Amino acid sequence: MNPSFDLLVSLAEIAGIFVGFGALIVLSHQGDERVPEQQMVRQVVVIGLLTLVGALLPVGLAQLGLDGSLLWRWSSGGFFALIWFALLHPSSWPLIIAQARSNPRAAAFFWIVLETPIQVPLILAILGFFPAKVAGLYTVAVVVNLIEAAQLLAQIVYARVARSGAEE
Repeated sequence: MNPSFDLLVSLAEIAGIFVGFGALIVLSHQGDERVPEQQMVRQVVVIGLLTLVGALLPVGLAQLGLDGSLLWRWSSGGFFALIWFALLHPSSWPLIIAQARSNPRAAAFFWIVLETPIQVPLILAILGFFPAKVAGLYTVAVVVNLIEAAQLLAQIVYARVARSGAEE
């Protein structure tokens, strides 16, 4: 088995925990959250699911006989397509627009600091640049995607702490 697969399976497990946290937040605070927080929780779940699928995609494709550079290029293409499907899906627009309006620094952080190190390695892998490093490029994209979910979860926590402090 490919040594990268152990790391990716571990990342999938962590992503599953983020999905679980998001689901618990939704279930435990129904009707208690503001709309932006609800949208952020949904996005934590979506990003967690994307990370989970992205982490397991090469493991599954390897079972079909793909290996080497071809495995990582196909995995990168699939992960890239899933990310853009999620970003362009109409359910993502309200959060993206609201975040850009209410907190431009957080939006810039998301698009520049987090999305760039996800998108660029995937594009490099898809195009076949650095064939000896293609597994590393893919892994970087999955790890940063997981960090993106963590950053969004932290924003939810900070928003709640700020709100509860303001209510006192």
